[in-house]
Amino acid sequence: MIKYKLSFVQGRLSPQIGSKYQYFPIDNWQKELVEAKKIGLGNIEWIVSDLSNPIFNSGFLKIILIHLKKYRISISSISLDYLMKEPLYSQKKEDLDWLIKRLNSMSIKFEKIRLNIPIEEISGIFNSYQVNKVKKNLSILKKKLSKKFIISLETDMSPKNLYILLNKKELRGIGVNIDIGNIDANGYDIKEYFLWLKNLIYGVHIKNRGLLFSKSKMLESNKSLNYVINNLDKLNKLNDLTLQTYKDNKNYKRQLIQNYKLIKKKLNISERI
Repeated sequence: MIKYKLSFVQGRLSPQIGSKYQYFPIDNWQKELVEAKKIGLGNIEWIVSDLSNPIFNSGFLKIILIHLKKYRISISSISLDYLMKEPLYSQKKEDLDWLIKRLNSMSIKFEKIRLNIPIEEISGIFNSYQVNKVKKNLSILKKKLSKKFIISLETDMSPKNLYILLNKKELRGIGVNIDIGNIDANGYDIKEYFLWLKNLIYGVHIKNRGLLFSKSKMLESNKSLNYVINNLDKLNKLNDLTLQTYKDNKNYKRQLIQNYKLIKKKLNISERI
């Protein structure tokens, strides 16, 4: 029996917001749900690009829930994308308290949701001070957040360093969201993630990139993608596989459909999961 959800990242069925490639589609999020239903997708990763996201407002949340129910879409994960520009190690107690209060308030409306916390690229950690601040803030989130949230880190740390970090006593139970494309772009070996972290992999972002930080491109069969697909049965805590695939500003719908079809074929599925 399939235990994970097949999802897509919010914004993949929308044009860019200005110059921003991945950003909450404030003017199109409702239409995305309509299109997702037509395509056959039943789950979405909700993007929080800043703290004015409507999901944090009780009135707007009611509207969101009505649309989700109408189009039979579930939120499989919430990604705190704003932390890419405002790194977790720089967050003050007041910032975390505000976030925790809003997340806990909305959690009563949902089942379990994976909470994606980016610690990568310019928000990555590169020294012991940042490591200690990240540990402190993660421990606060773990302690105070509703148990409905499955906390996962998306990071470009090496698999071994990530394993060491997440085995700290105060962080046990926090997992990872691996990004297949970013793993390849960084020159890491996907097998190392399964060696060190298979029991901590809560989510997988499906993307296609090449070595030396190549740009994202349309999905195709490759070594890393095939390895993940062929070893999904080893990921007993997996919540979701999420399409964070290539799009341009004109053909995004056709591109997502093409990428979705490829994944469905590889997973050998014929209906929404």
